[in-house]
Amino acid sequence: MAHPLRISAKSPHKFDALVKLDMNASESISRISKLLVDSSGLSTQEALARRESFAVTLRCGADVEQSRTLQLAVLTAANIAARCFPRAVRVVLEGRLFHARQLAWSSIGGTLGSALSDLVGSDQVQAGAGRETAGPGLVFGNAGAVRDSLRVTFDGWIAKVGPSASVDRLPQREYCALSGVLAGALAVSEMFLSFAELSIEARRRVVGLSLWRPDLPIDDQAGLGVPVEILPRDLWVLGLGHLGNAYLWALAALPYTQPNATEIYLNDFDSVEQENVETGMILTVKDEGQLKTRICSKWMEDRGFRTRLIERPFDSNFRCRTTPRHAEPLLALCGFDSNPARRDLATAEFARVMESGLGGTKDNFETISFHTLPNPRPAGELWPDLSAAEQESQKENLDRIARSNPAYAPLGKDVCGRTELAGKSVAVPFVGATAATLVLAEAIRLLHGGPVYTDIKIALTDLSLRYAATSGTYRATHLAGIGYCEANH
Repeated sequence: MAHPLRISAKSPHKFDALVKLDMNASESISRISKLLVDSSGLSTQEALARRESFAVTLRCGADVEQSRTLQLAVLTAANIAARCFPRAVRVVLEGRLFHARQLAWSSIGGTLGSALSDLVGSDQVQAGAGRETAGPGLVFGNAGAVRDSLRVTFDGWIAKVGPSASVDRLPQREYCALSGVLAGALAVSEMFLSFAELSIEARRRVVGLSLWRPDLPIDDQAGLGVPVEILPRDLWVLGLGHLGNAYLWALAALPYTQPNATEIYLNDFDSVEQENVETGMILTVKDEGQLKTRICSKWMEDRGFRTRLIERPFDSNFRCRTTPRHAEPLLALCGFDSNPARRDLATAEFARVMESGLGGTKDNFETISFHTLPNPRPAGELWPDLSAAEQESQKENLDRIARSNPAYAPLGKDVCGRTELAGKSVAVPFVGATAATLVLAEAIRLLHGGPVYTDIKIALTDLSLRYAATSGTYRATHLAGIGYCEANH
């Protein structure tokens, strides 16, 4: 019998072998490896072998010890990279960093070294600046530039990544913790786009984004933003798959003074499947078969938050309750992957919704669409159904892929099974993590009188082509019914 997950005996850490779906399994395919299957015609075994052989080193300078935002950047990059390149990620910690206090989640405690060991494996975390490691690298803090490495830096609400030989550290003012999450995600994005040969410029260019003003270039001072002083208190997270996991990772990164005064409503009804583990930032191999709500609830509560679980489908009958005795949060973060469910957001009676969607094919998996409700456009226009002709064309294309790509021949029980696998989405976690920072940033700008963005479109292969539609600034009237609390300064 084929084993769906191959666990390495030498690596007991909880994120080991996340992506190692058995390549003879008839009903599953790695969403990350599927990109290489569809774009290069590699077999699933060959795709996995390529990912496992792409060595990446994270080099952390001594100043990471005192910066919560830098630690979030390192932890985010380590988490995502370990899922993209299993067993190929190493971390080098300068000075006493291994034993430095982990600053991301005070309720968890422990050291930065142990937190990173949980993500990449204890045998993959090394102390000492002079350690030689193979492959490209990511440089954090005041770690020295090394050949073929990218500098990962931030300032205010801005994240920036580029060749360490030519990119200096930004002032790294800790205005908004999301800039650290975004910097970590963009760093792995550049690595992966180069690895998968999707961008000849990746790892040779400078990329960045301001979460305060995503419409501006990152060298515009207006993009720096303001120090975060207040945070959303109670909210919904709708859908706990790839995007929902990333939302929770980003939400937990925010500097809540008292996270136990915050209540997160978690809505999903599915269980964790094999293919969810590598794309879900808070999922591990041991979570397979358990309800997503239960796994996400435990992860958030371990970090001090309170949660409520709503384990039923979100449909046209869903309504946010606003009676005094049963008042529910009026702010919702949506991570659905289907347009019919998204359209139902318009009648659910939330005051504000921040929503994102991702591309799912080899040609658009790194694209992000972001919307807010209320929106100038109706829900039917934002999230239309495919026409009958479009559905038929899509079906014919999937059937062609399943029949013509030799990598699908050993997969699936029959032609129908192979066509079903061909229709599975390509998904890579740095895309969801980037989307999560856009979604949470909108919620925080709402509380700080920042600019309103109703629609944003981004392609990580070329951030210069992004589109961001703004409609003025948030006012006090926009906060009606939305709870907030003080941030930890």
